[in-house]
Amino acid sequence: MSKKDESKHDAGYERTLTNAHIQLIALGGTIGTGLFLGVGNSIRLAGPSVILIYIIVGIFLFLLMRALGELIVSDLSKHTYIDFIKKYLGKDVGLISGYLYWISWVSLGMAEMTALGIYFQYWFPYLPTWVPGLITVAVLLFINLLSARLFGNLEFSFAIIKIVTVIAFIILVAYLLITGGKTSFGPVNFSNLTTDGGFFAKGGTGFLSGFQMVIFSFVGVELVGLTAAEAQNPAKTIRKAINEVPLRIILFYVLAIVAILLVIPWNKVATNSSPFVQTLAATGLRNAGSIINFVVISAAVSATNSFIYSAGRLLFSITFNGKGKWNKTFGQLHRQLPQNALILSAILMELAPFLIIIIGNDAFNFISSTATSMFLIIWCLMLLTHISYRKKTREQDLTDFQMPAFPYSDYVTLLFFILMIILLLILPANRTAMITALLIFIILSTLVKIHHQEKVK
Repeated sequence: MSKKDESKHDAGYERTLTNAHIQLIALGGTIGTGLFLGVGNSIRLAGPSVILIYIIVGIFLFLLMRALGELIVSDLSKHTYIDFIKKYLGKDVGLISGYLYWISWVSLGMAEMTALGIYFQYWFPYLPTWVPGLITVAVLLFINLLSARLFGNLEFSFAIIKIVTVIAFIILVAYLLITGGKTSFGPVNFSNLTTDGGFFAKGGTGFLSGFQMVIFSFVGVELVGLTAAEAQNPAKTIRKAINEVPLRIILFYVLAIVAILLVIPWNKVATNSSPFVQTLAATGLRNAGSIINFVVISAAVSATNSFIYSAGRLLFSITFNGKGKWNKTFGQLHRQLPQNALILSAILMELAPFLIIIIGNDAFNFISSTATSMFLIIWCLMLLTHISYRKKTREQDLTDFQMPAFPYSDYVTLLFFILMIILLLILPANRTAMITALLIFIILSTLVKIHHQEKVK
């Protein structure tokens, strides 16, 4: 990176996020609603074979992160992945991708808001589901408007709570397994993984149906790349986070799900509340359900915090240096923070209650499925960007942090994501959401094309 680029970049965001911030933001960012709530749907759809699905998806997302990591390290002056898409796939594709990516993060925030209402009903069954999320987003917006470091400190604390809880949860179930402990569902043992239909209890169709929610669980793993512009030592911390975090996440998810299934038969796992709360409540530990519910709520708050952070920086990046009132409004920093972009992103997330009113109890599943669908499109574009970067960059100019087994790893990962898009179009439960995501992509493409033609005139 040239000195000119460095000075331009340093004059923007303030580098206040430490190595510890980056590591825990990256790890904690994906331990949210997908794990604490969505895993129930995954288990009921696929049965015990959901464990295999998490391993498969985790491997491909690790490869995606290695591709993205190589891009980030190649030019630390870039604010987001969208900047790389603009450079290697063209400005129009970058603009379309940017807005699709931004809408995806806003959708994730809406999903977390919906989940918060479900969690709070554990204590307050008559509380309207939209109230907790509405208040949470308002408070988190205020915190994000203060400083990036405050966001980092808050996310750091949330991540520790989540990580410690998951580890304690796994250790508790392991203890019950070793000592022959029993719960309200019976003995804690491995038989739950093979009884009631076996490991592939729901057959091939059930196995394939489980992929959507599992992919949703991992959405946000690439958040680490969005923190590069505010990291104190991005060249070092980004490499470390990308190498270590995805593997840790796979470990967390797989062990946590195995722990749940050791206690609860797969066909009795809750889908309208957190399986973690259900599992601990089954152990008979006093107030265990309330304690884990508090942690689950903190996880949703943490994820929402990350999504507000990401959405704000993405909108800023898309509109940065652009012409027109829209771009000038959201493409500028105030006190080294994208304040206007953060405010608009949070306001849009606050629209989630209207979807809850319209769709009802299926709001979370629809929003999460739509967000998953949009992320699949974005991930495909990111891989195409990496492929283009490698083709256009001389061997001697490549970084030492390269995608393993290129180009085969890129093409296999790209094929996997394309197959997932096709799968979601085939499955009736996910078809509407996938079509919605594709329509959004087509509408954005059309609008950008019209705008480009007007500029030419």
